[in-house]
Amino acid sequence: MIASMQTAQHMTWHYENKTKGMLRHPSDGEAWKHFDRKHPSFASDPRNVRLGLCRDGFNPYIQALSSPYSCWPVIVTPYNLPHEMCMTKPYMFITCLILGPSNPKASIDVYLEP
Repeated sequence: MIASMQTAQHMTWHYENKTKGMLRHPSDGEAWKHFDRKHPSFASDPRNVRLGLCRDGFNPYIQALSSPYSCWPVIVTPYNLPHEMCMTKPYMFITCLILGPSNPKASIDVYLEP
């Protein structure tokens, strides 16, 4: 309970700690600003949760590097939090695990669409 209350108070950090001329958080970037201009009703409330989605593949069979098998975790993290919090284990959520004989490449949309 205490941890969630501490997290809640940090969810507007991206709005209250804006910087000019320095990129230290995704909220300082042009993509974030473009999104705000394109969706002003969403941007008007700093409590609206912004999520970052990342994926990276690896070969689960270290001994057989020539194996074509791969494992692709898809991770979502809230970007509202301060930079020292948003990329830490408690705030990184595995949403799906794509297993297969090769890199999903462009077909990854099939997994992310639902």
